[in-house]
Amino acid sequence: MLVSKNRHVVLSHYDAVIVFVAFRRLRAAPTLAWGRFSGLRVLMDHDIIQNYSAIFDPTLSGTWPPVFHRHRFDSIVTSGGVVRGRLEEDGIPADWVPKGFEPVHFIDGRRWRKGIATFGSAYACRQVAERAVTEAGLPLTRLPTTPYLKLGARLNRFLGCMAISSDIDMPLDQRASLGHAVARDVPIRPGMEPMAKFFEGAGAGCCPIADAMEDFQALGFRDGETTLTFRTHAELVEKLRAALDTPEKLRSMGSAAAKLAHAEHTWAHRARALRDVIISRLQFDVRPI
Repeated sequence: MLVSKNRHVVLSHYDAVIVFVAFRRLRAAPTLAWGRFSGLRVLMDHDIIQNYSAIFDPTLSGTWPPVFHRHRFDSIVTSGGVVRGRLEEDGIPADWVPKGFEPVHFIDGRRWRKGIATFGSAYACRQVAERAVTEAGLPLTRLPTTPYLKLGARLNRFLGCMAISSDIDMPLDQRASLGHAVARDVPIRPGMEPMAKFFEGAGAGCCPIADAMEDFQALGFRDGETTLTFRTHAELVEKLRAALDTPEKLRSMGSAAAKLAHAEHTWAHRARALRDVIISRLQFDVRPI
């Protein structure tokens, strides 16, 4: 049963219900009791990438569709364009509303900047990419855990910010040796969606540095203009070294990224996009009331 803090929610008052909850809780929960509600039932989830990627936890592969069907949802709102395509291939109606950032806390301070930052969970793909950079002698600073309200100010010190979402292109049972491998030689595939840190770094005026994800095309980010992308760790090292040799160009790319992020990729933009996909779904919802 869906409930608020102090009372049950009368679902019949609504045209659509969006459930946005941690997947582990939804997976463990009893089947949702929709009662007489006949409107649109939407699951919104920012982690469905894990259904198709081993970037976080490979044991979650393939676990979302059974939970979706058990709880009798009608569609999914996912934060990845490629992920949306994969869901639709699996027969699940899906819409794409990317992640974003809060513009009040991430601004282009236009102060003097130096070096490259990285932050966030130290997934294996990020550890390898970061090691490829440091092994090449390039300046990279991993930020300590930072309160969200202070993160933008810290990022303002840097020319660029790494926002890696790649998949390591080797079998899981061979990854134990990653720590001993030459990092720039570890094979990867571009990831399936940019994380919030990509937009946060861009919003703060850092040139975002990321694996060449397909979603960037639709999001308006262009390699060499508003982002620096790579398909191999060797390419990452080569492009980053060249960029650091011309810091004024890297600074210009960061400024362009900030303008694009603030113009099109804030959470307010995402709220409007969510409204639009729900309206679109409702227009084609022909189930009897």
